[in-house]
Amino acid sequence: MPFCSFILAELGAEVIKVERPGDGDVVRGWDGVVRGLSAGFVAVNAGKRDLAVDLSRPEGRAIVRRLAEGADVFLENFAPGVADRLGLGEKDLRSANPGLIYVSLSGYGHRGPYQDVKAYDLLIQGESGVLLTNGTAESPAKVGLPLTDLIGGSTAAIGVLSAVVERSRNGRGAHLDISLLEATVSWLVYFPQRYWHTGQEPPRTGMRHQYLCPYGPYLAGDGRYVNLVVASEPHWERFCRLVVDRPDWSADARFRSVQARSENRTALEGKLEPLIATKPSSVWIERLRAAELPYGEVRRMAEVLTHPQLLDAHTFVEATSPVGAVPLVRFPLSPPDRERRIPALGEHTAAILTELGYSDALIQKLGADGVVQ
Repeated sequence: MPFCSFILAELGAEVIKVERPGDGDVVRGWDGVVRGLSAGFVAVNAGKRDLAVDLSRPEGRAIVRRLAEGADVFLENFAPGVADRLGLGEKDLRSANPGLIYVSLSGYGHRGPYQDVKAYDLLIQGESGVLLTNGTAESPAKVGLPLTDLIGGSTAAIGVLSAVVERSRNGRGAHLDISLLEATVSWLVYFPQRYWHTGQEPPRTGMRHQYLCPYGPYLAGDGRYVNLVVASEPHWERFCRLVVDRPDWSADARFRSVQARSENRTALEGKLEPLIATKPSSVWIERLRAAELPYGEVRRMAEVLTHPQLLDAHTFVEATSPVGAVPLVRFPLSPPDRERRIPALGEHTAAILTELGYSDALIQKLGADGVVQ
């Protein structure tokens, strides 16, 4: 849910992040690499206001219910059943605010045999089949990013925007029950189709494409990879003639079609890999560029963060924070000059409570009693 609310904040929504007093969001404590702040927290919490409230206390739950009465959208990623037990479930909040768009994001959703199973990104990578599509024939590998969390958050953001449009037509709110498993499986694209129609599990091909060849990074003579894609017969002919200077390869029956090259991957790559290793990556990139074929570099993180295209697009921005200005990767649809701040725990609690009609004296009492921070 943090990535969903980050997207919405980047698109201009007023987002209030509700955290528990004391430690706050568990991600705040993962590390302190951003001058004492957590890298994971900084990455997805810019632009949010922060309310620290103890939901185990009736007074704390009353604050969130009052907040929901005037909200457009309510996002929650409790385990199924927890929000209902707190009196913050969909029926509770939408009875007071029928136009509310209530969004639940969990590992497996609120129905079915797995609804009570705990879920984390790596576990969903396994359950969704992603884990066994990645890595090599000898060993599977997790996707380095928290892929399923990002897919689930993106799906939730799309759902919110769709529900807002639908509400503008019919005046009704909605309950979106989003499962990380279902959202991730929708990204499997052609793997289910190939299994349904061939019975074949997706092969694990390391950095190569499962079904197209040549397609992927190849190690050049300077120790750097050159990334290339040959996805059609005209491209294959130009690649053989203009890039690797082996026109005879395009006449070889083993390599004449996409399917043939895939079926004869071992033979083709046995020829191509040692050839690419004879020259530096700059030579191959220039030849691919001249042949008007797809190409790319394989960049280290330091090179990504100085990528000329990203710098031109103002992808990297600054956010203010309790420790000063920090760099941030903006959401690509958000304007670069948007004001962004990483909130301290409970930074906006008093202001939000004032907006909800709480008196200064009551706010001070709630703070003294530990209900809010």
